Amino acid sequence: MMTMNGITEVMGRLPVLFGKALYLTMLFPLVLLSRLPYSLLLGTVGRCCYFLTYSFARYRYHVVLQNLSRSFPEKPYAEIHALAKDFYRHFSCLVVEMIKSFSISKRELAGRVRIVNADLLEHYQREAKPMVALLGHYGNWESLSILPSKLSIPVNALYKPLSNKSVGRFIMYIRSRFGMQLIPAEKAVRQLMKAKDDASLNLFIADQFPGRNRGLPMELLNQPTALFDGAEKLAKAINAVVFYVELERNEGAGWDVHFSLITDKPTETAKGEITRSFGERLQETIRKEPAYWLWSHRRWK
Repeated sequence: MMTMNGITEVMGRLPVLFGKALYLTMLFPLVLLSRLPYSLLLGTVGRCCYFLTYSFARYRYHVVLQNLSRSFPEKPYAEIHALAKDFYRHFSCLVVEMIKSFSISKRELAGRVRIVNADLLEHYQREAKPMVALLGHYGNWESLSILPSKLSIPVNALYKPLSNKSVGRFIMYIRSRFGMQLIPAEKAVRQLMKAKDDASLNLFIADQFPGRNRGLPMELLNQPTALFDGAEKLAKAINAVVFYVELERNEGAGWDVHFSLITDKPTETAKGEITRSFGERLQETIRKEPAYWLWSHRRWK
């Protein structure tokens, strides 16, 4: 549990980061709410969120149904609706975990997040290799903010700055609480080139829409899809080992983190090979447990 000193530190930093007005009207109540036990939050806030997003407001329901229907054309209508309900349950859990992230202690989050095969990273760490890890909007990707506390190498998260600055500051606060360094994607190559001979782990959420007429075209979940290929270009520029990251729910209401090797010789791969491999692995992950992907995102424009 977080000590009173820890709570005071968190509450003292937030007004500076977000501004006093936003802090007092929205964030202060959320910080207090985050102090409740996870099970209680899940049973109250989680249930309310599910009711509001699924039963009452139908938050992006047509987007969720359309994405699921096109991704799984072989599934009957009733099963698509069941998957949608499962997604909204997971989405409600995500909201609870995001609220909890305001004040969750390093010890508690470290207990919820387990790295299944850290030895794979340690192997390349001994070789002083930079590493790029690709993941999707699957599971609770924000829980990976604890990785700097579980690994003995620097961990960076590459990100695209959001147009909404308040939301952007909120996300950056959550991701950096436990030592993760945040690097704007457009500055990543220049910054990481300076340290390309040192071991580091660089996380990249790579399933976002790259923009019209950009990215690598491929078929993902039965739909023509453009995948962001910036991570592949970065890996080749710094000659980084490339991993795919898969998150899986564990029995402790947290997440197991699996790393699998895509390539340790990126400069020898064909153009698009790394990005395509990521897309294929992400597709396999989604098909195993569809509810955990962010179906409310307007991924296909």
